[in-house]
This record gives sequence, C-alpha cells and structure tokens, in this order.
Amino acid sequence: MGTPNHASESSSEEGTKNIPRSDASLSDDYKCLDTSFNFFYINFCNIRGLRSNFQSVEHHLSSTIPHLLFLTETQQSEVTDSSSFSVPSYFLYSHFRSKVGCCFFVRNDLTCSRAHALQSSEFSTIWLRLNSHSLTKFIYAIYLSPNSSDYSKFFNYLTSKVEHILSLYPFAEISILRDFNVHHQLWLSSPFTEHPGELALNFGILQDLERLVQHPTSIPDRLGDTPNILDLFLTSNPSANAVTLSSPLGSSDHNLTSVSCPISPIPLQNPPTRRKEGQPRAKKIKLKKAHLSADSLKSAKSAKTVSQN
Repeated sequence: MGTPNHASESSSEEGTKNIPRSDASLSDDYKCLDTSFNFFYINFCNIRGLRSNFQSVEHHLSSTIPHLLFLTETQQSEVTDSSSFSVPSYFLYSHFRSKVGCCFFVRNDLTCSRAHALQSSEFSTIWLRLNSHSLTKFIYAIYLSPNSSDYSKFFNYLTSKVEHILSLYPFAEISILRDFNVHHQLWLSSPFTEHPGELALNFGILQDLERLVQHPTSIPDRLGDTPNILDLFLTSNPSANAVTLSSPLGSSDHNLTSVSCPISPIPLQNPPTRRKEGQPRAKKIKLKKAHLSADSLKSAKSAKTVSQN
C-alpha cells in the first residue's frame, strides 16, 4: 500500500497511482485502476456526526480496509480543518457543511479523481471518477436532508449531469448512492408515498438505474419511527454488484452498507438501450410502475399463502 496521504484535498493536476486528483475536465485522460484486485468495495453510512463517531470510523477503516467509505451528515462547518480526520493509508475528500455535509475516505492504492466539473454548491454531493482499462465508472454520493425543499431542482440537476456524462462516455457505468431521505410505498416498501419519492423513482426509471439495497437501512431510535430504506444504491450495472448490510458505526442510526464492485473488462457492443432514444418518458414510467405493482401484488399473495400454511 502506498504512502498515506494527508486528509486534505490535493490540488495536483498530475494524477499518480497513489494520489487522488481533482480534475477540471471530464474529457481528460486518466491513469487506470489497479487491476491486481478483482473487486473494490464501497461502504457508506449516515454517520450522524463525524467528530463524535470518528473513533468508530477510524477502527472500521483500519480493520475492514474498504476501498471507499462515504459518510453523510458529517455535521462539520465549511471551515473545519480536515486534517483532524486523517486516517493512515486513506485520502479524504470532504464537502463539509453545518448540520449536513459529506465526505469520502479513499484508499490510497485506488486511482480515482474528484469530478469537480459535475459538482453543485447547492447540495451535499461528491462525484468521483474511476477508470479501468475497459470501463469508466462515475460514483455520485449525495445527502439530502429530510427538511429539503429542493427535490425538483436536485433531480433536474442530477438528470442533466448524468446525460452530460453519457454524451461523453456512452458506455460509462454510473452508480448513485446514499441517503435520499425519500419514501415510496411501492418502490421502497415505505409506509407512505410522498412527492420526493415519486421524483426519485421517476429519475431511476428514466436513467435505467436499478436499486440494489432491498432491506431497511434506518434503525428506529424514537417512538413512532419505523425501519425504512433510506440509503439507496442506484446503478446502471446491477448484475455486477452485491450488497450487504452490517451494524452501524458508532452512534449512527443507519446500518453500514457495503457494495462489492467488479473491476473487469466488458465487450465492446452497442451502447445500452438507456443511451438511445426509446419510449416516451411518460410511457416508460407507466410501464415500470405497472411492473412494480405486479411484483408487489405477487409478493403479497406469496406472503399470505405462507402465513396460511
């Protein structure tokens, strides 16, 4: 493993194997991922205060050694000195904001770059770009507060960035993760459906992104709360990834989610159908929701049969 980097963002434009870089343009050439390992592992969690839970974060990184750890609700001010969160063998990308905020710990044998060209100052977000010899991966991490009123603006922004990426890299693999704080009875098995949940579902349908996390990730810690799937992992390549849930870090009220992602070549074929002009948007959404309704009804009938037996 390479020499540990300081927990502050590099300003270098000369990406090297062990030093993540900040990029200015999505069209630049980059060094490729080290393919000596077949998989890399992404962990993510709503930490509910990085400073108060940093000891647990540090222990997790040193014992589990994931390639990427994304944390939301870090609750650090914009002027926080990130060097106080330094962890050996990891580089820290941070987007600290009071009460919200997020950060990425990146293992320093993983070659990646922060895609500043895709960033928005309005939201707690971080874009990362990873290259293998045959595939470009974009990983977008986001935290949306349950008090947010900008869901429509957010999904318009996100749609424009995904479409921009695909205009440059039609074969790019896109993964979007973290705490959207949305509810949808049919899609997420929530106790109710709200407008932000509809927007999130429609976005996933139109961009052909599949949801991988299938079980509740939030842990009720107040009277009246119920378990919910709040931590989403949406990806354009669902068959290649596997998800596991484990106990929270520190005092977090969310399970830690781990996703294993392969680093493997893909054959050069026609771009996936999501890159092509296809069904009208409204029809595509309607068909997908009909499919979800059928699956939900089938699951309910199966559960009823089991209970009767």
